[in-house]
Amino acid sequence: MNNDLSENQVNNNALRWGVVAAGFMQVFIFYGLYYSFGVFLKPMLADLGWSRATISGALSTYMLTNGLCSIGMGTLSDRYGPKSVVSTGTVFVAAGYILTSKITQPWHLYAMFSFVAVGMSTGYVPVISTVTKWFVKKRGFAVGIVGAGVGLGQMIIPVLMRYFISLYGWRTSYVIMGFAVLCIGAPAALLLKQPGFKKNIELTENTEKTLVYDKDLQSESADISAIEAIKTLSFWLLLYIFISIVFGVSVIVNHLIAHVTDIGFNPMEASLVLTFVGGSGILGRIFIGLAADKVGTKIILNGCILILAALFLGLIYADNLWWIYIIALFFGLGYGGSLPVIIKMSTEFFGITSAGAIFGILIFGATFGGALGVTLAGYIYDVTGTYTLAFLISSTVMSVAFFISLIIKSPAKKVSGKI
Repeated sequence: MNNDLSENQVNNNALRWGVVAAGFMQVFIFYGLYYSFGVFLKPMLADLGWSRATISGALSTYMLTNGLCSIGMGTLSDRYGPKSVVSTGTVFVAAGYILTSKITQPWHLYAMFSFVAVGMSTGYVPVISTVTKWFVKKRGFAVGIVGAGVGLGQMIIPVLMRYFISLYGWRTSYVIMGFAVLCIGAPAALLLKQPGFKKNIELTENTEKTLVYDKDLQSESADISAIEAIKTLSFWLLLYIFISIVFGVSVIVNHLIAHVTDIGFNPMEASLVLTFVGGSGILGRIFIGLAADKVGTKIILNGCILILAALFLGLIYADNLWWIYIIALFFGLGYGGSLPVIIKMSTEFFGITSAGAIFGILIFGATFGGALGVTLAGYIYDVTGTYTLAFLISSTVMSVAFFISLIIKSPAKKVSGKI
């Protein structure tokens, strides 16, 4: 593992929270631009004359490539440190967006989106895993702040890109995206550092290994490798919970606006739904992450998942716009809050030495949940003419995740001579 800092620097709170701020800015620009893909759809269709299926296929390729590469990028970050990994990824993302402005053939789009996806895979797992290594007592709060960058980017950047498209067209707007990544993402990446720590191991009374850290960074559980983690039942139960949440989020983000217009509301009213989801998601990431530090991860995760399961049932019967807004508000809180809790639970179960690799595997699995959710909901609507069954299935998937969250527990850890 690359130790960028000496042990006595770990006590520097300004440095610690500076890493959090850098992580916030990194995910803000990366994911804000990712959520802007939708505003490019119709301008690109009008100019290029391609089908929606063609561009949707490119987005699916992007999602799977991003998820797969997240495993490798998390591992590289654990081994060599986040600075070089995220900096390289930032260059990939910027170059991919700039080159997208030149596409003329469908394969160009698939190639460029895959290029962007490789870079994007450095923008969440390495960032989050780095932040977790700086905190124990305030880990949920710190991760929540970084995750809030996703919600803020979702609220602000698509609106800006829609404005730029109206002024300059979609091609020039992709160039603007590329330079925005360089101007914001590159400096943030250079500020990402891992805390230094001793590698000596001492045995506790329970014969579990512990890392000797700064007091605030004292690991509360033994670290195990990614390979050891995936051999535990706890990992697979946590993965199912994560897949279920991303499955449901994919249905909401991609189909809820269409559902709201289907039941009689105008597009402007419908578009506010995702604003409520994104805005409350910011609050959920920060305050529910903080609550997990105070109350405990398991009880908070139980509550978040139960709320999400109930909200999908509520959507089946909601025909009042304000009720839909309220559902969107609480969905953002539940979804946003569940993410830092899952990350915190993962570090409690498996430690932080291989956190990047383990997060990467979890993200990769969750990617399939998202791809399945958006595809299944669209298919159900094509066959039945409504999203009722899709919402019911989503609630069922969430309900199973809720019962799993009640029984999940930390795996028994073996003492090992290696970190």
